[in-house]
Amino acid sequence: MLRYGQLCLVIAASILCGLNAHAKKTPAFVPDELTCGLVDSAYIDTINATYGTYVKAWLPNIGSFLLGTMPSQNPESLSAVIALDAKVVYCNANYLLDAPEPVQGSQPFIDLVGSPDAWLNQPAADNLGLAQAQTVSTGSNVRVGVIDVGVNQAHPVLQNSVINGKDYVDGDTLALDEPGGSASGHGTFVAGVIALVAPEAEICAYRVLDTAGTGNGYTIADAILQAVADGCKVINLSMVLQSVTHGTVDLAIEYARDNDVLVVAAAGNDSMRTDLFPAKDSYTLSVASVDSLNRKSAFSNYGSKIDVCAPGTNIYAPYLDTTYAYWDGTSFAAPFVAGQAALLFASRPDLTWNDIVDAITLSAINIDSLNPEFSGDLGHGLIAPLAALNQVQLACGDINGSGGDPDIGDLTLLIDYLFISQTPLAHPELAEFTQDGTVDIGDLTVFIDFLFISGTSLHCAN
Repeated sequence: MLRYGQLCLVIAASILCGLNAHAKKTPAFVPDELTCGLVDSAYIDTINATYGTYVKAWLPNIGSFLLGTMPSQNPESLSAVIALDAKVVYCNANYLLDAPEPVQGSQPFIDLVGSPDAWLNQPAADNLGLAQAQTVSTGSNVRVGVIDVGVNQAHPVLQNSVINGKDYVDGDTLALDEPGGSASGHGTFVAGVIALVAPEAEICAYRVLDTAGTGNGYTIADAILQAVADGCKVINLSMVLQSVTHGTVDLAIEYARDNDVLVVAAAGNDSMRTDLFPAKDSYTLSVASVDSLNRKSAFSNYGSKIDVCAPGTNIYAPYLDTTYAYWDGTSFAAPFVAGQAALLFASRPDLTWNDIVDAITLSAINIDSLNPEFSGDLGHGLIAPLAALNQVQLACGDINGSGGDPDIGDLTLLIDYLFISQTPLAHPELAEFTQDGTVDIGDLTVFIDFLFISGTSLHCAN
């Protein structure tokens, strides 16, 4: 039973929520559910006893609870009251997130004949110089999580690239992109863009949205944590939440960041200066859409939280069955960036979250002059995959991976490897000066000559 004072707070919060509903779009949520994070998980017993809630699930990695409520309780009102407790980090209704395209009426134009050549050679690929970037990296040995409506794993251009993560909608392990809904094909299309950018990356599918493109935040957070556990280095979230933040998803994204996993999010398709979650989260890379002329797509959101832009107009990618389609949306700009991150991680597996973010943002091309009315609202500009890769490449002889010119520190590490600890080198290819397939005394001789005698240019195996 609720105490009298707490009951008054619930009623007051209900009135405030009702008033606020007239001022902004009210987000949808799962009836009779809350998601809460506590300073001490043991305090959940007190929360349940005080407010009549009960535990439905728990994510121990981030300390987040999914709570059930009585049918008579309003989740937004009750969560607002619980959030006032000093021992509660956050508490909110279990809000729903949506793939923005089906919700806002953007539908694909299906090409029943289909052409893999048209997919590979589309204007977006040329605009980003993907062929040139792929001479440096193809995304090999990097796993990218696609958290969406599932993926059509039988499509000819995806069947060797996609593996199953989990289907949270049906409760099984086959995260398939099922037909019959307004969002069907969305996850396949996203995966197709990632495969276009990083053809040797492995795509792991997690189905959290139904065929209408809707899923709840707690499940999405669970999928993010699972993707991290499954070894994904990049996660794509082509979905939005109107008006509010989902605390559990926020913590899951932060957990990904703490594990050097980059989460990329679509900015949304309201054509407004607005910041939607999860794109506005501090630990996501927010992506707006541009057309083939690098002008902001008519539908794309913009604003201070945008990090970069990528093509999102008239994109061509795999769809249901064996078909292809043309589709518009920031949902399809985001995976260009996710694919770019895969290229970077494959090129330099030692890179951190900060390194990847810096490489993507600092190499981007400012496009404010092409978009004067949106100056300052398109982040760092258009992504430049090859420039980003060049930015993170280590020089031959930079054995310790410092990013600087070869020096005595690199020599010290090489001597330690050959004669003392024999600890494996993180970048043996940068010490293979004789190009004979091994790092040995011959390479040391060349390096010493370079540093102290002739200064002759170094040449590494690759």
